[in-house]
Amino acid sequence: MQTYWIKVEDIDVKLVFKHIKHLHIGVYPPRGEVRVSVPFGFQEEYVRQAVRSRLPWIYKHSERFQRAASQNMQKMVSGEFHYVWGRRCQLSVTEQPGHALVTLEDDRLDMRVPPGSTSDRVRHYLDAWYRTELKNAIPGVLRAWEPIVGARASDWGIRRMKTLWGSCNASSGRITINLELAKKHPESLDCVVVHELVHLLERGHGPRFKARMDRAMPDWRARQHRLSQSVSSPGLWTPS
Repeated sequence: MQTYWIKVEDIDVKLVFKHIKHLHIGVYPPRGEVRVSVPFGFQEEYVRQAVRSRLPWIYKHSERFQRAASQNMQKMVSGEFHYVWGRRCQLSVTEQPGHALVTLEDDRLDMRVPPGSTSDRVRHYLDAWYRTELKNAIPGVLRAWEPIVGARASDWGIRRMKTLWGSCNASSGRITINLELAKKHPESLDCVVVHELVHLLERGHGPRFKARMDRAMPDWRARQHRLSQSVSSPGLWTPS
């Protein structure tokens, strides 16, 4: 594999030459790096033309990743806005002795934290609260959708993932959900859970997978699109 950088307009583009048949343009987290997988033998000018033809798409998704990075770099102080189940909530942080406590009242996210808590520690407390929110929500979502999909998860877990909303192990039946989904509208959690349940039956994303998704959740494409447009969405963005 061979790599080098070029400049197209005002964008730095990383070229990665591989043993592939077709050129592929991607925008990657965390800050919207533009990377082009190029078949060996392709002329650089052809690559430049391909990138120029995708500039509006590249700008759109690069800016989204940069907004997401800014969201993740917040200082965790009162007055900031954070998302909870798709709602934009204002953060209030107060120091008090004892254990950390997080409560949600309307669109206000109140945090009581031990005196001297650093921003990283406050973020840790909030992440723990997000995890609890997700833990409380997932069992009900599984109960609702497993009979519809016709598949049952043997186990499930939560972790933060940079490029996936969910994953599954078809052999063990275990599914994993991205912690970030606690920030998204509840319909997104439903969609990801259904997606992973269907993967227990169909490993790829071919016609049979899509047919099962259509039967279980007819509006899954619209839900996925709304999720992909949301703030702080992880994942690899590639042209449709």
